[in-house]
Amino acid sequence: MPVIILMRLVVLGVLVASSCRGSSPSPRAGSGDSFHSPAVALPVSVDLRQTLVDLGLSPRAQGARGTCSIFTTCSAIEFAHARQTGQPVRLSPEFMNWAAGQAAGHPSDGNFFHNALAGLAQYGVCRESAMPYEPAFDATRRPTPEARADADALHKQSLGTLVVHWIVPWQPDHFGVSDEQFAEIRRVLASGYPVAAGSGHSRLLVGYRVDQAQPGGGVFYTEDSALHRFDEVTFEFVRSQVADVFWVEATAVLPGDGTQSDPRTR
Repeated sequence: MPVIILMRLVVLGVLVASSCRGSSPSPRAGSGDSFHSPAVALPVSVDLRQTLVDLGLSPRAQGARGTCSIFTTCSAIEFAHARQTGQPVRLSPEFMNWAAGQAAGHPSDGNFFHNALAGLAQYGVCRESAMPYEPAFDATRRPTPEARADADALHKQSLGTLVVHWIVPWQPDHFGVSDEQFAEIRRVLASGYPVAAGSGHSRLLVGYRVDQAQPGGGVFYTEDSALHRFDEVTFEFVRSQVADVFWVEATAVLPGDGTQSDPRTR
């Protein structure tokens, strides 16, 4: 199981992911980690949108850039961290995008989930205020020494243990989820965690509603950085168009002192 402890990722599984833009990464050996909750009846509706707002984690805008997977990854980590500690911290998509480019071997305006997570395992992530998001991509932009120091400080101050669970590992030229994977997405949402879903455009799934009038029998609520708002996609879309899916769980709080704790991904 891929685990992030004290914001340092220990990779014990496969790295797989999705992107708004860019070429597909080479597949990696292994299989993704999955979460299986007890077989219980699922609620007909789950809605985490107000929870996100109450935690201070309202949708952010990616603008005209292709950074949807970067924003989605940030949001999944921010939620898990805030739920565990009660301390919302907005992470820097700009830093995360830079780290993803380092992991991929070349800078890119947007990247795949697995590059974002691998980059964060090596470089961490700073607060948004330490490296603000820019409206246009600059391939020469690097974190300042202050931003790197902030990322390191967040690592040292981290209180949470974060675990990345893969429901649908990325595979080249593969879209769609199985019935079990689809049910697992709903189970995770019902447990109170959002789910990162990659496709041609990555989104954070933040709830669902069974509605037989909708294609596939319902809709998922989404946090969409391209639209800068909460939105919806149908069950049919997720069943047929989603390529890879993961979620981030916060587990036991570790002893230590830190008023601003932050996760970093895998």
